Amino acid sequence: MTQRLSSVAAIAFGAVLSALVMVAHPARAQGMAAGCANVEVQNIRPEQGMLMVAAYGDAAAFAGKSPLVATQMRTGPAPTFSFPLCGLAGSSRVALTLYQDLNGNGKLDANAFGIPSEPWGASGKPVAMTAPTWETTAVPLDGSTIVVLLSK
Repeated sequence: MTQRLSSVAAIAFGAVLSALVMVAHPARAQGMAAGCANVEVQNIRPEQGMLMVAAYGDAAAFAGKSPLVATQMRTGPAPTFSFPLCGLAGSSRVALTLYQDLNGNGKLDANAFGIPSEPWGASGKPVAMTAPTWETTAVPLDGSTIVVLLSK
C-alpha cells in the first residue's frame, strides 16, 4: 500500500557517494558542473528530520525505483533549502522524488488510505492526489534550478 522511494541501504550508499561527488565538484559561479543540477526545495519543516532525495534518469528506472542518485541530508533552519545534486551524467532529463523523514524510520509513511503523512514532493508538475510518474516529474537538465515544493 505504501510506496517507498528506495531502501534505507540504497539511500545510505547514495548519501555517501553524493557527498563525495558534491565535495569534489562544488557548484560553479556561472553554472553547475557536468552531471550536476542545482535543486531548491521549498516548504521544508526546518530541522525536523532528514530530507530524502532520489533522482531517476529514465522511465524504466523510475518505474523500477532504481535511482541514479539516492541521498539524504540534514536541512537547516529555513523552510527553503538549496543544494547541488551530482551523479546525473549521461542523462538529459531527470525526475526527482523527495520526502522529509520526520520520524527517522527511513521510509515515506502513509495513512490507511495510502496518502503520505510526511512532507513529500517531486520535480516537474506532479498531479495532485496521484503518485508521481516519469511523465509528470521529468525535467530537462539544462542548467536551470530544479524547484520542488514539499506538501504541507
